[in-house]
Amino acid sequence: MDTFSYKLNDTGVVLNPTDTSVLPFVDITKVSGLDTPELRTTERDHEGTDGGFLDAEFEKMRTIVLEGQVIGDVNYVETFLDTLKGNWAPRRTSIPFYFAHPGVAERCIFVKPLGCRYDIDALRRVGSADIQFICQAEDPRIYDTALQTVQVAQGLPITTGTSYPLAYSFGFGAVVSPEGSMVVNGGNRPTPAVITLTGPVTNPVIYNDTTGNTLTFEIDVATGDTLVIDLGYRTVKLNGSVSRRSALIEPDWFLLEPGGNFLRYRATTGGATSASVAFRNAWR
Repeated sequence: MDTFSYKLNDTGVVLNPTDTSVLPFVDITKVSGLDTPELRTTERDHEGTDGGFLDAEFEKMRTIVLEGQVIGDVNYVETFLDTLKGNWAPRRTSIPFYFAHPGVAERCIFVKPLGCRYDIDALRRVGSADIQFICQAEDPRIYDTALQTVQVAQGLPITTGTSYPLAYSFGFGAVVSPEGSMVVNGGNRPTPAVITLTGPVTNPVIYNDTTGNTLTFEIDVATGDTLVIDLGYRTVKLNGSVSRRSALIEPDWFLLEPGGNFLRYRATTGGATSASVAFRNAWR
């Protein structure tokens, strides 16, 4: 998209286009809601002394408002407004809202549109109308539009016993496996990821060595089946639809922290198929 342009969904109308020679178009004059979202705060008094305690760790939903003016032909502006109302009609599920600002890659927020608002006044006589677009994001994160995928090779099989990180070529019982991949979140806030494990694999384990978190599963994933782990929604689904949340016996959930995250994938038994980690860089 052009610099300072905005678009709802992949097939939506581009707002604030650079080429204004083709009528009609929307000239955006103000955008609010792309700064820090409102924080969810809780205050408590500190008994016996001055001051208190403030909990402000999490953000509320993000509300985005775009204001501008429709510039068009008096005979076609009504049809264009119908198109905009259809584009910004309410949806059951969140859809991407794209925006392009100078100096950074195109970004998106997953929102539910809340319609567009305009009055019929004297501007309509010249084919124009002041207009406002509103949407709300259940997930307040701002994402890069590019979806990244990193493969994490399956390490040596997990065995029982005591492991020793000795410098020579033998150990006692268990195997120490250094295999893994660095997954880099290039944003400035933790981001969720979707991890897909392809069978055959028995009792898979995902380690985030950077954060010290571990996801341990007790399940047999057959050949051709997949186990889809959504770190954002904290779901575990077989073939993307059948819930197997009960297979997670160590629910030590994590997000990908800003910067590098070293992930390892191991299992009791399994083939040579790597784990697939899909994510987007996330921004505040």
